[in-house]
Amino acid sequence: MKKFFGKVFLIAVTLFVMSIATVSAQTFGQSVWTDEEPDSSNFAEEVLELVNIERENQGLEPLELYDDLCDRADIRAEEIIEYFSHDRPDGSSCFTVLDGMNYRTCGENIAAGQISPEDVMDSWMNSEGHRANILNPNFKYLGVGYAYDENSTYKNYWVQLFLG
Repeated sequence: MKKFFGKVFLIAVTLFVMSIATVSAQTFGQSVWTDEEPDSSNFAEEVLELVNIERENQGLEPLELYDDLCDRADIRAEEIIEYFSHDRPDGSSCFTVLDGMNYRTCGENIAAGQISPEDVMDSWMNSEGHRANILNPNFKYLGVGYAYDENSTYKNYWVQLFLG
């Protein structure tokens, strides 16, 4: 009888701990690691929304998502899989991806490893330089790029390009 109650107790404790872990992940917005490629179809819009919440909190004008800039951010996201840097794999500046565009000022944020828009925004907002780009009042447009490579070190790669 002691063994039976011991097993029941162990099962009850295990279920309790599992339910706490599930509630914590949902409550605190933590992403659950997976080896599967996420559905990134709305990542640009989700990042834009999070950026604009941060900007609104600082009394700044919202940024607009710019499709051409998103295309160029996607190029950069693919490039940082190969070479994680603000320089491009050919050694040129990251801003050469903007060749042919008209702008007065620009910026780039890159990140690797974060699995959701919330995670990457949390990382960027906790970094002085990245935060400065997000909250720069001179920027008006945002391009968001995302790339996934299951065979790479970080799997998930993110780019924000800003124009003003």
